[in-house]
Amino acid sequence: MDTNTILIIFLIFLILIMLFKTRVTVIDNQPVPVPVPVPAPIKPIGGCAGTRYGCCPNGVTARMNPAGTNC
Repeated sequence: MDTNTILIIFLIFLILIMLFKTRVTVIDNQPVPVPVPVPAPIKPIGGCAGTRYGCCPNGVTARMNPAGTNC
């Protein structure tokens, strides 16, 4: 046998192996996590008028003192 014949037989053998090679597929059956809704921020009862010193400029956070140092 010459080298060309051996090369052709090898290539045919390689192609056959690639065609009949088993393929493994992994299926993940875990459930998809559902996103948890973010609760709305708690507003002071009565709005800004219901707090002693009113609200910060963001309109949500109540002021802790007249100067609004916590804002």
